[in-house]
Amino acid sequence: MSFVDLNVQFSYRSDVDDIATDFLVPVLSESISYKRSVGYFSTSSLISLSVGLCKMAQNGGKVEIICSPQLSKEDIEAVNLGYKTREKAITEALALSIAEPKDYYESERLNLIVTMIAMGILDIKIAFMETDTGINIYHEKIALFEDKYGNKIGFNGSLNESENGLKNNFESIDIYCSWKNESEEKRVERIEENFGKLWNDKTKKLIIVPFPKIVLDKLMTFKKGQVNFELDNEQYSNNGILKKDSIFHVPEDVTLREYQKDAVSGWINQNYQGIFSMSTGSGKSYTALACMVDLAKKMEEKLAVFIVCPYIHLVGQWEEDEVNWACTPIIAHSKSPDKNWEQTLIKAYKRFRNSEKPFVCITTNDTFASEKMQNIITRFNEEQNVLLIVDEAHNFGSKRLSELLPENIKYRIALSATIKRHMDKQGTDKLFNYFGNECIVYDLERAIKDGALCKYKYYPIPVVLEMDELEEYLELTEKIKKFVIEENGKIKISEDGKLLVFKRSRLLAKARQKIPTLLKLMEKYKDDNSILVYSGASTMEKSETGELTKMIDEVTDSIKKSLDMRVHKFTAEETLDERQEIKHYFEKGLYQVITAIKCLDEGVNIPGIKTAFIMSSSRNPKEFIQRRGRLLRRSKNKKYAEIYDFITLPRDLSDVVYGDYESDRTIILGELFRMNEFAKLAENRNKTEVLITEIMNAYGVFFDIDEENKKMEEYYDG
Repeated sequence: MSFVDLNVQFSYRSDVDDIATDFLVPVLSESISYKRSVGYFSTSSLISLSVGLCKMAQNGGKVEIICSPQLSKEDIEAVNLGYKTREKAITEALALSIAEPKDYYESERLNLIVTMIAMGILDIKIAFMETDTGINIYHEKIALFEDKYGNKIGFNGSLNESENGLKNNFESIDIYCSWKNESEEKRVERIEENFGKLWNDKTKKLIIVPFPKIVLDKLMTFKKGQVNFELDNEQYSNNGILKKDSIFHVPEDVTLREYQKDAVSGWINQNYQGIFSMSTGSGKSYTALACMVDLAKKMEEKLAVFIVCPYIHLVGQWEEDEVNWACTPIIAHSKSPDKNWEQTLIKAYKRFRNSEKPFVCITTNDTFASEKMQNIITRFNEEQNVLLIVDEAHNFGSKRLSELLPENIKYRIALSATIKRHMDKQGTDKLFNYFGNECIVYDLERAIKDGALCKYKYYPIPVVLEMDELEEYLELTEKIKKFVIEENGKIKISEDGKLLVFKRSRLLAKARQKIPTLLKLMEKYKDDNSILVYSGASTMEKSETGELTKMIDEVTDSIKKSLDMRVHKFTAEETLDERQEIKHYFEKGLYQVITAIKCLDEGVNIPGIKTAFIMSSSRNPKEFIQRRGRLLRRSKNKKYAEIYDFITLPRDLSDVVYGDYESDRTIILGELFRMNEFAKLAENRNKTEVLITEIMNAYGVFFDIDEENKKMEEYYDG
């Protein structure tokens, strides 16, 4: 068979075509030569590049690839200013683009690629721009295919050889075939000529260099020896659809722990409803997906699934996991690659209604609450097999979201490390009433004992308010007293009073002595990596000018200037792509420190963090339990985590006099409660107990911390 027999179209677009299966697989299967400019280099691009290469590899076809390193803005600036050689920058960027394959297919496809490199039938070169103003990025996308009869196909367009490019992005390519007419033949010749100039380093403004040996050696670590040349046949059916797309299954590389199996059994015994109260990092998502697979088997795969999570970045994490357990999900949110997700979901609903064809939709809390999504959700009836999985489900205890929990969906899972809402019994009750009882309570103590999370050391760091800060705190406290009300026989704080409480909390969070104390503590870590600093969300005065600035900006700048450490913010202000880049550089050690406010509290997975400084003091268990669990994720070469917790005290303990306790009571109780909770499971709890005793001795009061905290919750609970 030749290209002529393939009925190649003049163009392919993601809205009507599957570019991989409609074009790349059949064309590459008949090719003896493949020349490709792929944009950015990564293991993901190599894996996707392998689609269609199995037969070509068997036939000994020749593949030539030109790609560009993913240079960051900092890399380019460093090279242009002479701080780093271009060779070093390129090598580092290429090395950082190599990641472990996520599943069996990726592993086998990467093995195919590196074997082809080792056999000399695949060659890679690196391209970049070098102008009078410095180094820059080459990002052209062209391709040339040739069959054994001399027929040639060329294309140009937006297609990226990456997982996103082939599966998720909206792409289009224009195709030119040498045998169709003179015009197309000339276009093919032009593409061939341009690629030849590229390959031989004869293109103006561009420099072509060999692929660095050090990076190649790193790639070769993925070589297994035996190549599976049936990958395309195994992974794709005859109609070009992934065979696993309609199959719910537990991935081969996943083994559930006993407590996860118990959770699944508990959920089944509760008529497929329930709450998984599991500590952060203990595998809540895999447990929920295992439930999905079990239910799908019971329903003969006639199952629709909605997965809801708070943030867009969590959607991405769920997508990465879920695609290995079931079908390619529908991604529904404001920044979805599928701009027409609503229509896609409606079509999926109609197919499910008419023929019970399964689908999975992953969305955010906000999109779930939208009119678009609610109009679709309400179309299902109670008899249909629909599963709702809500991640970080404590958020759905709020008045707005709890009212939208769909009664017409009968199969339900709630996931949270902190399902009981802080000072909101009514919201907590709504969650239990809807989702049912807890199927498992897998707390932090058990997770550490089982080795699911790592051990930790806890260091409470006292920070004292300065005089003007103390005066403002006392003034706010007096104002709050005016909003004390009696409700149902209980003394509570009114809603207006709670606003003042919030303002007082912000005052404590940005206590002026925190940054100097942080810098002093971090001095001994200035040569280390894997450090996280939790900053407050407040505004404060700059130490040098007195101008107002965000606390996180002041913290980040201070670490950079005073300690000369490589630090970067990780906040909601960065785009999803920027966050991924920051995570990547942090994990590779190019950033020593990341500073955050809240976006790491729920869902973001950076297991490599070894040392954390918590400057933003919180007495809300939901927040500090989430933070602690996030820091205890297991990672290679991580024996234990270190947690430095800034404890705000109204005044130096040596200055405390009789009568100060009443005015300082709220601060002291909140800080003691958090200290006590952190210390309970710490390896060095005795040191914290000493400080707790010192604080109580200073004020001349002794009490049960947990009991006092319960009273405080009732006081502030509306």
